[in-house]
Order: sequence, then structure tokens, then C-alpha cells
Amino acid sequence: MAPEFLRIAYLVLLRNTRVGVDDFGSWKHLTEYSKPAMFQQLNTIIFVLFLYSSIVPADRGDALLPLIRTEHLKAHITALQENTQQSPKRIYRTRSAYHRDASDNAAAYIADQFRRSPRLKVEFETFGGFKNIVARLLPRATSKSNRVFILCAHYDTQSDRDADWNPLTSPAPGANDNGTGVAAMLEIAHLLSQFDYDHELRFIAFDAKEIGLMGSRHHARKAAQAGENIIAVFNIDMIGFNWISDLVEVVTDDSSLWIGDALLIANKWYDLGLEMRRTRDESIDSSDHKSFWDKDYHAVTLVESSTPWRDSRGYEANPFYHTSRDTVDKINFRLVRKVAQLALVTLNSLAGREFQEMTSVPSLTIHPQLVMRQNLPHITGSFESSFPIEIVVNPGNVTAQLDRSNHTYTAAVPLKPGENRVRATAVYPLGARSVEKIITFDSGFAWESVIVFPNPSRQIDELTVFRAEGNLPLEKMSISIYSADGLLVKEIQGVVDASNPRIWRAWWNHRVAFGIGVAMGIYVCRFEALVNQKTYSQTRKLAIIR
Repeated sequence: MAPEFLRIAYLVLLRNTRVGVDDFGSWKHLTEYSKPAMFQQLNTIIFVLFLYSSIVPADRGDALLPLIRTEHLKAHITALQENTQQSPKRIYRTRSAYHRDASDNAAAYIADQFRRSPRLKVEFETFGGFKNIVARLLPRATSKSNRVFILCAHYDTQSDRDADWNPLTSPAPGANDNGTGVAAMLEIAHLLSQFDYDHELRFIAFDAKEIGLMGSRHHARKAAQAGENIIAVFNIDMIGFNWISDLVEVVTDDSSLWIGDALLIANKWYDLGLEMRRTRDESIDSSDHKSFWDKDYHAVTLVESSTPWRDSRGYEANPFYHTSRDTVDKINFRLVRKVAQLALVTLNSLAGREFQEMTSVPSLTIHPQLVMRQNLPHITGSFESSFPIEIVVNPGNVTAQLDRSNHTYTAAVPLKPGENRVRATAVYPLGARSVEKIITFDSGFAWESVIVFPNPSRQIDELTVFRAEGNLPLEKMSISIYSADGLLVKEIQGVVDASNPRIWRAWWNHRVAFGIGVAMGIYVCRFEALVNQKTYSQTRKLAIIR
């Protein structure tokens, strides 16, 4: 295979040519352009080589993300919705598993799209008159791994929420359910098939999901009987109807939580901006993940909502679900693209780096210095990782902000004055790596609260209470009260709280020497506290009324 940066450049070139979706994936394009067009494309390659040379050390995922293009997803979904047979010409507009002519035509389209990538080994898996389409990217020749990663989506449709729906005569376009999932799978398969992995990547379009998960049950059963070592299954099922948020729900069981973690970490690492809801519920059996759970394989489903027929947080019920109105014009392609990007980079990361027998464990350090911001210390450090991670800092269990360009992180941590044991942990789906450092935090003094109550106060027969609290014990506190023109009116010594030396109080009855009451007006109250032989002050205004 060509060096990786050439493969990335070639993929970008394909994404910038003006060809139909059926034509992607062949070097013949380089001979189909006029010379000016050819030079323009070569300039694109040169630019990409320069760009990619700056990001190779970071992560292949960064280069792959922009290659998921909305127009390619839309072309696939439209083709699946119309499901047009070329000879003789016929538009089916359904992919119902019961309608075998329509279903077989859709299966042929999907197989042709897989074959855009000559490295994919494409085959039909037939059972009981139904048909799965399986595309395998075999591991590199030198690999001894028997691990398998699966990305799958069902392609059959139904419109059973239409009162008069007939699977043989009625439309079931299924643009969202599940044209979106198939389109994402096809594009991801095309992109990842340009690279070598130590493990098998398997892409599957399942038939007959809508009539009892029959396609996935057949494949999972065969895999279990053969003793296949399936590590993770990513099932994409209906990801395009949400116009109020960029929400994707990740359905897991207990054993598959680590795959959900991988998706959540990748979303943050690549700053995809998806709102992610993880649902851990073994009773959810509405999609093809369940077939793999039943055979003790780890699997998740990415879906717009596991209950699309009703409202939930960040999601309004999909009125087009399982109807003939599930068409491409209802789809939020920004959301589809983001979910496809998420699945792409997560699968690439897991299959590419994280399962290399722990040889690519992230490294982590804690910088010794502290930066004071708003009296809250910020722990900083550096990290190196060839795959997505999340950094959590304790005390406080604070998720750090990552700067991937500089390989640094920052976390605002609630340290206590004196010695603190600070632990930074790089979390990734297969484990964690921690470093610790003892940090002495000399916070200096800070006012926690300064209160004058009630304010305003009545001139006669009412006490004003002064209360001050610091982050360190106060040795002494006094309040000096000044009139609006700057004259000292009264000086009051505070009293320490019996149970907390960081709190002091004082009281004033609005009188000065010889019991004379002060006039109504605005007064300035200056708090002064003595801490470690240093004086700190704060001022508050007090209004005295009749």
C-alpha cells in the first residue's frame, strides 16, 4: 500500500472531483480531466500533503473527519429511497423484506457501493430467502490477530404506521429509517478500506431487521457457532430526524459500556459537538445490537432516539417514523454527518491503535506550577496519546480541558491550603493511566463572604449585623464606619465565631459616643482582617433610613 499521507491525499482528491457517487474509488479519474483540471487537482494534492504532514503525529482521525461529506450521504440516501431498477426501468420506493424484487435491487446497490473499494471482500449472505451484504477488510498480512470489529446497519424498510400499508404495493422509502445508517456505513467503509489494520473490519447491511432482526440474528448465530472473536459491534439505525438538537443516543448493556465510553471520549476529543445520551438498558431490543447481545458479544446502537414515537429530552417525536412520508427532505444532514464522523473516528481509533496490546498507552505529566484564577488553583500538565483520551483530575473529579495542538491540559481543582495529593488520570475505553504529585497550595487570604444585614437598616431600635468569612482563620477583625463625606463615625471590634475561626461578627446600634444616634444617610463600612500578620480589607455601603 502507498504511504498513509498519499492515501489521505487521494481520498481528498476524490472528494473534490465532480463525479457521481457510483464512480468514486478508482485511479481512472486522473485520466478523465483536461490538463487545467488535472493541474488543479494536483495542486489540491500538494496542499493536502503539506497540511497532512503537520497532523500525522497527532491522529489520523483529524484527516479523516472532513472526508465525510454531506453530498455523498445525501446521494446514497436518495438512491436508497427511490430504489430504482435500471433494466427494465422501475422505481420501487420501498425496500421491504417481503418485496423481494425491491429488496434484491437495494442489496445490489449496496454491494456495488462496497465494491468501490477493491480491498473489500464483498459477499451475499443468504438465509430463508433474505439477503445480508457483508464487506470484509481483512487484517494486514503480517497480523496474527483474530479480532473482528463490525459496523452495521439494516437496509429493509416498512411503513406499518400507515393504516393501509401493504408491503408488496405500498411505498416505504425509509430515507431516515434506515437510509441514514446505510449511507454512513457505506462512506465509512470506503474511507477505512484505504488503510491497513491488524484486525478485521467487517461492514454489514442487514436484511429483515423490521421483521424480527432476522438478518443480524442469522449473522450473530453463525459467528458464535464459528467461535469468531467479535470485539465490538457499532450498529447505526435511524440518525437523521432531530431539528432541535444534535442528539445521538447510544444504547448499551453493561458489558458494552466501554464502547459507549469510546464514543463519548471521541466526541470530546474531536470536538464534534454532539449531544450524547447513553442509555444502559438490556431490555431495549428494537435494533440489531440485540442479536449480538444474545450471543454475548459487545454491541451498541447509535440512534436519534430509542423511542422515536415519543418526546424525550432534546428530542421531539418523529411523525414520519415507519410511514411513507419518511423521505430525504425530512433529514437533518448536519446531524447525520456528525454521527457518521463519530463512528468513523471511533472505529478507526479502536481498530488502529487502542487494541495494540497496550503498546500505545498514553503518557501524562503534572506541571509543578499553579496558576491562580478567581482564587481557584488551576492544575496544568502535558499528555501524549495516539488515540482519544479524557483526563480527569482529583481532588474534585474534574474533567480537564485539553489543548491538543500543544498537548496540554488544564483543570480548575478545589485544593485546600497546605499539602494536596493531586492525581491526573488519562481515561480511555480499555483502561486508565495516572500520575500523582504532592502540591503545596499557599492560597493567600481571600474573602469568602462579607455581609451587612439588614441593609437598609432602620435608624431607631434596629441592629446592623456585620459578618465576614475568609478562606483562612482570622486573627482579628474590625469595622470602621464612615459618613458619606469621609468622616470616621464609629469603630467596632469583631468577635470570632466559637465554632469556626474563619468567621467573625460585629453589631452596631446606629449610635456614636454618649449614645447619640446617627443621621439617616449612606455610610461606608470598611472591614479589616488580620491574617498571618497581614491586613486585608473590604468595603460595603450601608443605608440608614427612618
